[in-house]
Amino acid sequence: MKNAKQGFTLIELLVVVLIIGILASIAIPQYFKVVEKARVAEAMSLIASLKSAEERYLARGGTYTADFTLLDVSYAAITAAAIPVKFFTATAISGTCASGPCYVMTVTRHTNAGTVAARYGNYSLNVNVPDRPIVQIAACPGGGANCNELLE
Repeated sequence: MKNAKQGFTLIELLVVVLIIGILASIAIPQYFKVVEKARVAEAMSLIASLKSAEERYLARGGTYTADFTLLDVSYAAITAAAIPVKFFTATAISGTCASGPCYVMTVTRHTNAGTVAARYGNYSLNVNVPDRPIVQIAACPGGGANCNELLE
């Protein structure tokens, strides 16, 4: 009877560990990107809700407001100056633009027990209605181009 040795060599184990390391270095940043994009959906929902409420307020009074308590929306911790939700805080500034009444809404990502990936930081999204009604990145402490991928 032949005494056969079974098992993996050290080289084979090192190759497997190297392959797992390479896959993890690709997958982990993608995971954080997907998670943060899901959180941006909360901001987009908040922005859409507030834009609709501002339009209704404009139809009733002829101007926009920066006082969120005057809008016909309901959020748990709403104040006149801000609406904090789970991952973001919304603020608004109303005024008059060349085209008439306008407002700028800023939605800022806030740290919730260290949940912001360092790649993005506490970034902000801006909407300037009606001049630039498309959501844009206002500030990205993690690096300007990094946050743009969240809106793609």
